[in-house]
Amino acid sequence: MTSSATIKLEIGNAIPAGNEHETAAFLALWQEIGDFFRQRPFTARTGRNGDSGRFRVTLDANSLVNALEAARSQSETLTGHQLARVEDPGTAIDATLVLDIAREDGGLDEEASYHVATVFFQDLVMAAHIARPGSIQILDARFSGAGAHRYEAQSFDSELPYGALKAAADHGWPELRAPAFEAVWSWLEGSETSARDTAIKRINKALFTLLKITQQRDEHSARASLLVMYLLEVLLGCRRANSLKPLTQRIPMILGPIPDLADRLADLYEARNELFIGAHPVRRPPLIRRNRAGVLREQTGQYHSAVDAGLAIALALLQDLVAHGAYRYEFTETLTRS
Repeated sequence: MTSSATIKLEIGNAIPAGNEHETAAFLALWQEIGDFFRQRPFTARTGRNGDSGRFRVTLDANSLVNALEAARSQSETLTGHQLARVEDPGTAIDATLVLDIAREDGGLDEEASYHVATVFFQDLVMAAHIARPGSIQILDARFSGAGAHRYEAQSFDSELPYGALKAAADHGWPELRAPAFEAVWSWLEGSETSARDTAIKRINKALFTLLKITQQRDEHSARASLLVMYLLEVLLGCRRANSLKPLTQRIPMILGPIPDLADRLADLYEARNELFIGAHPVRRPPLIRRNRAGVLREQTGQYHSAVDAGLAIALALLQDLVAHGAYRYEFTETLTRS
């Protein structure tokens, strides 16, 4: 047993979609991330139901930054690079993230090191998507190094958060800001999500749900609709199967009036209820095509699913909580007779 470990995450498909502006924003974020994680404190459990440990983590993101810079140089935009890959399979879209973990309060065996690394990468996915929706993609992933064959790396898609980003931009609502990564990470630390395997607090339920949404590969799946609807209800503290009214009342209080074009809440509500009663059709998992929805959005700028619109609201709510250093919304009723 040692007190430190180095975990390499090999990402076969690390290039998300992005137009010219988004490409620059995503690259700037990853440069910020690369500079940020230098002997940073990190608290995490060393295994499911294991003890909570204190660590120092250093992330080498140079490979991914270089991959994004190369994509912009060769193809002008990240979406352009995705299309280039479709035409030429030799177009590079891979990258490596190298995580150094040092334990401050004890030893670190092999399994514990991979568990801590997995929790760290999960938190990185959540933080990056809150800071810049659609900015992180970890597909065709695997660990490499000593003992790596015993552990499976998790994959996370950028498709749904990127769809939320495009929906918000095209509808002009809700406003998705660009908070500093440091502010998002500090807020995430305050949620104590990394030290939890089971969510009890509403904010941890919401963050774990966001993580599950990023694992969805088909934006039109019934499960994606269910997760996005659940995320909104948990964030706003109004989980009700028989009424959409609390959501439609509370969201405008925080984000302003919902434009008709952006209002897809009824579609999400209907999909969720159909799932509850077994009326929703069950479809075969589809063939995944990497030039599907993201490219279509770039070309048309017209179509956005209810999942896109709903997730845009959820991300705007999370950004609002970050901006106010808060972790939950409280709604109270008052009665006055005069």
